[in-house]
Amino acid sequence: MGNNINRLLEALDKIALNVVMVEHDDIPAMGELLNEIVALDPLAKELNDPKVDKLLIAVGGYTQALILDEADDVKPLEGGITTLQEICRAHDKGEVFKGNITTLLKSLHATVDEEFLAGTDEEPEGVDVTGLQPDPPEEIKTSVPAEVPASKPTQEYSEEDVQILRDFVIESLDNLESIEINLVDLEQDPTNSETINAIFRPFHTIKGVSGFLSLGKINRLSHSTENLLDSARQGDFLLSDEIVDVILESVDMLKKAINGLERAIISGSDLEAGIEVDSLIARINQTGELAKSDKMPLGERLVEKGKIRPEDLQIGLNIQKGKPEQKLGRILVEQKLSEPKEVIGALRDQKRGKRLTDMQVKVDTDKLDNLVDQTGEMVIAQAMLRQNSLIQSLNNQQLFQNLNQLTQIVSGLQKTAMSMRMVPIKNTFQKMVRLVRDLARSAGKDVALEMFGEETEIDRNVVEELYEPMVHMIRNACDHGIELPAERKAAGKNPKGTIQLRAFHKGGNIVIEIEDDGKGLNKKRIIDKAISTGLITGNQELTDKEIFNLIWHPGFSTAKEITDVSGRGVGMDVVRSAIEKLRGHIDLYSETGKGSTVVISLPLTLAIIEGMLVRVGKERYIVPTMAILESFKPKKDDYHTVTGKGEMVMARGQLIPMLRLSKMFNVKADSENPEDGLIVVVENKDERRGLLLDELLGQEEIVIKSLGSALKSVKGLAGGAILGDGLVGLILDMAGLFEVAMNFKK
Repeated sequence: MGNNINRLLEALDKIALNVVMVEHDDIPAMGELLNEIVALDPLAKELNDPKVDKLLIAVGGYTQALILDEADDVKPLEGGITTLQEICRAHDKGEVFKGNITTLLKSLHATVDEEFLAGTDEEPEGVDVTGLQPDPPEEIKTSVPAEVPASKPTQEYSEEDVQILRDFVIESLDNLESIEINLVDLEQDPTNSETINAIFRPFHTIKGVSGFLSLGKINRLSHSTENLLDSARQGDFLLSDEIVDVILESVDMLKKAINGLERAIISGSDLEAGIEVDSLIARINQTGELAKSDKMPLGERLVEKGKIRPEDLQIGLNIQKGKPEQKLGRILVEQKLSEPKEVIGALRDQKRGKRLTDMQVKVDTDKLDNLVDQTGEMVIAQAMLRQNSLIQSLNNQQLFQNLNQLTQIVSGLQKTAMSMRMVPIKNTFQKMVRLVRDLARSAGKDVALEMFGEETEIDRNVVEELYEPMVHMIRNACDHGIELPAERKAAGKNPKGTIQLRAFHKGGNIVIEIEDDGKGLNKKRIIDKAISTGLITGNQELTDKEIFNLIWHPGFSTAKEITDVSGRGVGMDVVRSAIEKLRGHIDLYSETGKGSTVVISLPLTLAIIEGMLVRVGKERYIVPTMAILESFKPKKDDYHTVTGKGEMVMARGQLIPMLRLSKMFNVKADSENPEDGLIVVVENKDERRGLLLDELLGQEEIVIKSLGSALKSVKGLAGGAILGDGLVGLILDMAGLFEVAMNFKK
């Protein structure tokens, strides 16, 4: 019998975890849950315990009621499963379960007859042993969550428990991040029930799983916050700035507590040591009670929206005094004082939003990267097969049809694999909303963040590297760019400053623009600082772009005072280095008194590029397609030499420097005279150069390979690629190439 009890307990533990994660309107999940509950019956019968039998029938019946929408509260189901666990644990220890389940059975819509009472020690009216007390009268209800036992040291957990804890940490941090993102949307539209529901669900999950793991402090804090959000879902109040602030505090505290779990797991210490949540829970509860007291009744809401007149509301209220059992909304509709759709619209905010989660499968990022690498190898192998001399010598149409089909399949697989690494930039953008919010408050400024193109997709590896540079630029915009409200008003501006984040695709790049409507850069102060630090001399004439580019130098800062946010001159050069490391570039534009714009241009992915295969002598190189402007065969009159600037070539009426790859890479070219070769005009930032080549071999999708530690620092090379014949072609890096070219003037 012992083995059966263990199997029953394992099954109940699994069901308990599923119950705290499920919503009653998720019909497929509820159906699976019902099947798991029904499967308990054969194991439960062997206990020969009438309480277990009765409770199991009640739990199954209540689950059916949830599926049929005859019930909508999952809490009784949680209580039923928890009590079944307690009874089975008592059997496992050879003890008698002395709890009373009469009230619990009633909450599960089960009848408690005399026959059942006669066969147990139950009293006609009992106390629910699960901690789910019967609902008290409305006037004394409280949102204080039931106590969960204090967390225990890690050494008391099995290996399986430790793994569950680690999974809980990962899942919870993901959930908290989604909460922060959705809170941003909610603050802009506090009535959006779908967004409220999207925030409520992660808190509900954290509460449920933390209770299952006996993480008492995390459980109580998440439960209190969940109650606050549930009140908002039911329309008790609208979410104000103060409520959003306290929810964000809860998120921060939960992050701290959950991050501490990993350290406690390693050290074997108390899982929640040093975490104090009682004062925050008290504030959350107080905030909720104050918000409820300020709730606007239905009639007042309709008047405020202009849907009914104040005198119509008074008529409805007078009728309700004589018929207190009738709802005001029904009276207003019956008396033709309001249209049904207006009343329904006002009530709709109190209804639950629909389920927002999509069916997803989480995949380890290492596995995903490995899939992309293996797909790249397949692309290379397929190209080598097609270009194999033996294959090309065959005259077999069926073979070539099969090869073409293989090429299409491999190309589709490659695109799918790459798309799996693409993520919307929305998450990164929305993290900036809270950053702007916090920075503006600490600086006494009023700043709005506007976002455009959040659904633009970018390689996950790129977006991770992009986060820190964006944070730094946003900090600068808030601290140095946007003025204080009084200054803006004096300058004839809106006291509320604006920062715009924009993302869009352009060619093979993603372009991100960060624009503020602040005071702009002070060119005189930049020049004075550059002169004082020896970056420039006093008699140099610089363009606006050259002046603004001075701020990218290490340690350069024009801030009059250092703040907690910025002003130390640390970071601007790091920002540029980080962007260039991603094969991107960054530009800055500014107009005094009107604001500044930072433009970041990045490749969509770091793994594959569209490239033009070119030949110089016997060597082949890959020129990134996004850098190519045009190609042409030069005439003799197009070639010039300019003193101090070296070789030049005329392209569309403009002289541009000409670069000989043969000289730069010490390769013997077929074409010594430019008119015998080809010119490919390439661009980096706003500079153009003409590359002298022998031949264009065609455009290909190139899988980038690292050159290894020995060659990674070579200027002008971004990596290598295995070509169809199995040999390696070098991928050119325009920024490095232009820099190296300065040493090869004629």
